[in-house]
Amino acid sequence: MTDPNPLVDTHVHVVSPDTVRYPRTGGTGDGADYWSDGSATAEHVLAVQAAAGVGSCVLVQGVGAYGYDCRYVLDAAAAHPGRTRAVVAVDPTDPAGPERLAALLADHPARDAVCGVRLFAVSGGPGRPVPEWFHAPHTGRLLDVAAEARVTLVLTTFACHLPTFAPLLAERPTLDVALDHAGFPDPTAGPAGLAPVLALAELPGVRVKISTHLFATCAPDDPADVVDTLAEAFGDERLLWGSDHPQTRTPDYAGKVALAEHAVRRRGAAARAAVLGGNARALWWA
Repeated sequence: MTDPNPLVDTHVHVVSPDTVRYPRTGGTGDGADYWSDGSATAEHVLAVQAAAGVGSCVLVQGVGAYGYDCRYVLDAAAAHPGRTRAVVAVDPTDPAGPERLAALLADHPARDAVCGVRLFAVSGGPGRPVPEWFHAPHTGRLLDVAAEARVTLVLTTFACHLPTFAPLLAERPTLDVALDHAGFPDPTAGPAGLAPVLALAELPGVRVKISTHLFATCAPDDPADVVDTLAEAFGDERLLWGSDHPQTRTPDYAGKVALAEHAVRRRGAAARAAVLGGNARALWWA
C-alpha cells in the first residue's frame, strides 16, 4: 500500500513540559528557547506534522534544552514506534562517551528506535576555534562504535571546521554521516562558504541535511539555488530534508513544508520524492 503521507522530516526537536521527570539542568542553552510555550512536546509536534502531510520524523536530541540527557527523546520515540526514529547525543568532550554510547545501544529498551548519534560542535558560535575534542582519541572510538552499531553520525558543526574533521570520516568508509544544516555554511562568503561541504561529496557515506535554517541563511531569495548546488555534488540520493521545527520558529510548520517543496522544485519528480522522504526511509526505516 502506498503511504498516504510519504514525507519524512529528518530534523525536529521535542521538549517535555515535565521538568521533574525530564529536568533541563544539563542543557547547554544553545539556540532559541523554543519550548516555553508548550509547542515542543512530541504530541504537539506530531500533530502539526500530520496536519501538514508529513508521515514520519526523526526526533533529534535538543542539546540546548537537555544537553546529553536523552531520556525524553528516547521515551518519545518509544511512544510512537514506526512513525519516529531518535537521534541521541553524547558529550563529545567526555572520554567515556564511546562506552556510554555502546551501553545505551546495547541495553536501552528504545534501542531499536535509535538511528543516529549527534556530535554537537557549535557551542559558542562559528568564531570559536576547532573544538579540542576533534583530535582526542576517544572521538575516533566514538565514531567506531557508531559504525559498528550501524547508527548514523549526525555531525553538528560549522563548515569552516569540516576540513579538520574530514580525515576521521575518510578513515571510516562504513560510517554513515548526516551533516546537520549542511554544516552551517557562512552566508557572507557566497559560493566559497559551501566549499568545505562540497569537498565531502567524495566520501560516499556522507549525506547532507537541507533545512529551513539553511534556506533562510544561504539562499533566502530562492532556496532551490543551494539545493541544486548540493545535489550536483552529492546527488539527490544523499540529501535529506529537515524542518528544524520548532527551534526554527518561522514560518509555521505548514510553511516549512511548502518551503521545502519550493526548494526542490527544479529536481525531477523521483528526486523530489527521495529528498523529501524516500532517502530517509531507505536509511533509517529499511
